[in-house]
Amino acid sequence: MADISITPGVPAARGHSLRVAPSVAIGLAVYAGYLAIFYATWAVNHVDYEHIGETAESAKLHYAMPTLLGCAFLVVAITALGWWRPVLFDRVRSGPRWAWIGPIAMGLIALTSYGFIKADNLSGALVLWSILGGIGVGFGEEVITRGTMVVGLRSRLTEGKVWLYSTLLFSALHIPNVLFGLSPAGVPGQLVLTFIMGSMLYATRRLSGTLLLPIVLHGLWDSSVFLPHATGADPNPLQFVLYPLAIASAIVVIRRNWNERIIE
Repeated sequence: MADISITPGVPAARGHSLRVAPSVAIGLAVYAGYLAIFYATWAVNHVDYEHIGETAESAKLHYAMPTLLGCAFLVVAITALGWWRPVLFDRVRSGPRWAWIGPIAMGLIALTSYGFIKADNLSGALVLWSILGGIGVGFGEEVITRGTMVVGLRSRLTEGKVWLYSTLLFSALHIPNVLFGLSPAGVPGQLVLTFIMGSMLYATRRLSGTLLLPIVLHGLWDSSVFLPHATGADPNPLQFVLYPLAIASAIVVIRRNWNERIIE
């Protein structure tokens, strides 16, 4: 893949006009709408965060249902805004070839994690709802943070700030987990790890020029962590190898595009 980037600090040329002009406020409204649906569903279904997915019924009610309802909202919202093109695609790709080490490692480690599944504790329903939940998480969380939020932030900010604020919001969407049973002591660690992962997924969007790859990687990763855990398997120790690679990939791409302006 060629190393392609527009001149730092120079706004990209405008493309076709969008139905609704991007703004930070609209990006935040879509973000808030998704989270309201997600956490309302958790509240109605009485989620216990520490035991999500231990049964097929829990995987359906606590994992797949909230994410898929949120995704349905996003499809309607983005269609109404006319934002599908900028949400899913950048006009240029940017970053050195070696930065692909992070996304490639993420995909490979996720695939090896499925080998830890305890087949004796597996059922067709658990597999179905776990896969649907992974799809919902991948699409939903990527679209609200590295999709609509990125589009909204780009209307006013350079890419360095777009990365920072969109990734902070990605981490922040995990804070309410503490209201549903996550130990308060576990919150800081979760926020740090999600910030690192979110930074690499932002870099993946810039490297590939599309949000589609982060959606696939995020969904694959989430499902590869969730499904083995649901069968009582130990975590894949290779998971922790990803984080230093993710940091390296993210830093070089973010620095390359720090002062870039992209205007839809």
